[in-house]
Amino acid sequence: MEMNYYYLSYVWPATNGYCVWWTYCEYSLNAAGLFLSAWISIERHLIIFHAHQVFDKRWKRWIFHFIPMVFCLIWGLLFYFIIVAINPWCTNVWDFNLLLCGFPCYYGNKALSQFVFLFNLTLPSVTIILANATLVIRVIYQKMSRQQGVNWRRHRRMVLQLWVMSSLHLGLWLPLVTTTLIEMNIQPSFMINQLETMQFAPYFIPLFLPMICLSSQPELMSKMKNLIRMRPMNRVSTVTYNRNAVRPMTIATGR
Repeated sequence: MEMNYYYLSYVWPATNGYCVWWTYCEYSLNAAGLFLSAWISIERHLIIFHAHQVFDKRWKRWIFHFIPMVFCLIWGLLFYFIIVAINPWCTNVWDFNLLLCGFPCYYGNKALSQFVFLFNLTLPSVTIILANATLVIRVIYQKMSRQQGVNWRRHRRMVLQLWVMSSLHLGLWLPLVTTTLIEMNIQPSFMINQLETMQFAPYFIPLFLPMICLSSQPELMSKMKNLIRMRPMNRVSTVTYNRNAVRPMTIATGR
């Protein structure tokens, strides 16, 4: 949908249903991705430092793993379905010359729009950054407190992965969130010409995350490389046809 807009420079098809669907998918999936990444960043602390206390029983696994995952998936879908698709408080007015058809009507409600940005965007983005940064600090501090030498070569992959993940959200989400909050509360024209570019930046996150996840699984990467290298190739060989070859003959017997 975004590529269609950037190619045509306008929204097509220019209908209310298409704009509602586009806005709903964009906002709800972004929220689901942010909340999932935030909870996974927190869950790493539990897995590394409190695995025996937190995941030793089935009901604890439901509380600390399955239920938060389900919440992260359905929260954005239900919340934006209410305020975008079936909003009972206002009517959406779309501009088909703008990305995402402009803004949904709930932006006119200052309290609701600020809650959306603070809870659905700012909170998970900051959580991802802080959780990944503090995880590295906790690992290093625990080893130093036990008077163990920090093997940087061993932890280099983890540090690099967490640093890249934090930098992605810091560099691609926080500028958009900060600029939008300033426009909503202080100066409406603040960086208005750069806002559309900032809205495009978070699309790079789902493109880079699979590569980051694969980089943390060296065994899987090596297996994939071996499969690619050991892929069997079709061999073509010549066959000599001998016209004088003896063929089995069928003798028909009659009465």
